[in-house]
Amino acid sequence: MAKSSWRTKIKTVLALIWLILTFSTVAWWLVYSLKRTDISDAAHRMFAWEGSILLAAILIGGGMMTILTYKDEQRQHRLQFFFSTFSHDIKTSIARLRLQADVLEEDAEQSKNPIFKRLIYDITRLELQLENSLLLSNLEEGFFTEEFSLSSVIKLLRNDFSDLKIELNQDAFIKADKRAFLSVIRNLFQNSVLHGKADSVQIHAQIDASNIQISFLDNGTGFQGDLQKLGEEILQSQGSRGNGIGLLLSKHLINKMNGHVHFRPSNQGFKTDIQIPGRLA
Repeated sequence: MAKSSWRTKIKTVLALIWLILTFSTVAWWLVYSLKRTDISDAAHRMFAWEGSILLAAILIGGGMMTILTYKDEQRQHRLQFFFSTFSHDIKTSIARLRLQADVLEEDAEQSKNPIFKRLIYDITRLELQLENSLLLSNLEEGFFTEEFSLSSVIKLLRNDFSDLKIELNQDAFIKADKRAFLSVIRNLFQNSVLHGKADSVQIHAQIDASNIQISFLDNGTGFQGDLQKLGEEILQSQGSRGNGIGLLLSKHLINKMNGHVHFRPSNQGFKTDIQIPGRLA
């Protein structure tokens, strides 16, 4: 948010600089023209009228531009405050629901109830949708790059996808924004479970030039449409098939972290390759 605030302040400063520079230049031209003695009185009057109108237009237009830019900055601050408050309140409520669900899950009979499993699933999906919405609204924000292990990210997601067998064949250390990368992997797992009906996914990391290539392959039904459209546009939702917004967001996030995402054809399941800065463990 600090980076966004800095950008809005720059706009106001640039508007003021433009106003001062343009107004000063036209004012100097007007004064110089009126001091000339080698022109007629009619020309003096023409310069006086034209110069005065031009100065007034610059002053009014530049002043309005500066005021509107400042108001836009204030509106941006209010939106940031709203999103911060909204996301905090919603995340707190979801955390309470998840805590209550975890308590109920300790009851063996309750945990086998299909309605209870559906509740856990809906909470996880709601949390993911909220995270996606917040990330989409803040794609221009800066990312905090740190080094973390792929296994640590997988560990954080195992509880959310308890019915998905996750096999990590090769660990790696990744240089990226951990929160954004976590959202990418969460979207991939959600896509495998919800749309591919997969119950297992294999993950393997290997060296790819100066980056790490992480491959995800599930045992689901795969994608029956055009792979070229995945991650490039929002798809038309058909029945249980999603609109691809999770994969679209994932590709944008990886690109922001100096990486690349490729959705590959596979004989079975759905395969995703991610190239991102890092090293093997």
